[in-house]
Amino acid sequence: MLTHKSLLEAYVYAKDKCCPGLIHDIFEPNALLAISVAGETISFPPLVVGAEGIAQTLVTDFGRQFTQCRTYYLADVPTSAGGRIDHFPWLVIMRDQAQGSLRIGRGSYRWLFSPYGKGWRISEMHIRIDRMDVLPDRVGGLRTTLQSFLPYPWLQPTVLDEAFAPLARCNPAFAFVSEFVSTRFERPEQEVIAPV
Repeated sequence: MLTHKSLLEAYVYAKDKCCPGLIHDIFEPNALLAISVAGETISFPPLVVGAEGIAQTLVTDFGRQFTQCRTYYLADVPTSAGGRIDHFPWLVIMRDQAQGSLRIGRGSYRWLFSPYGKGWRISEMHIRIDRMDVLPDRVGGLRTTLQSFLPYPWLQPTVLDEAFAPLARCNPAFAFVSEFVSTRFERPEQEVIAPV
């Protein structure tokens, strides 16, 4: 049975481990994907229709450029989610293969679910990218260090802060992580992406 949590875990696995076929198991065939990006350091099409297009955009095309990716969820799945989760903060740490750089970003997801058998499938997904930083990291030391501090994929905000705040204070090379502590993430009561 596909629960909300297992769907979110499967999505992260498909994207981070480059498994496009898995998208068809967790998304409705005619699912919608909307993406809103702040800034110009990363780009995606604003709207993608269908599981095949979602797999191409978020897994195949994404995986060509970004490797060693870990996407972290900074919340617990609401027990009363029903057919939707309106605001779900995320953090991503990955390598831009072509540029030899670290990519670190934050934003939120909005999910709509449809009943499927005794469980659920994703019918709509909205990705909001609030920040995406690019830092030189030729040998991957920054990425490796950051990822080694964080449990994956479920990351409590307090654990993130306990890892990043001292690192930012004590090592000038990691000062950038102060933009990624939990207080920098938008809160659910703030504006989220409008539905498609």
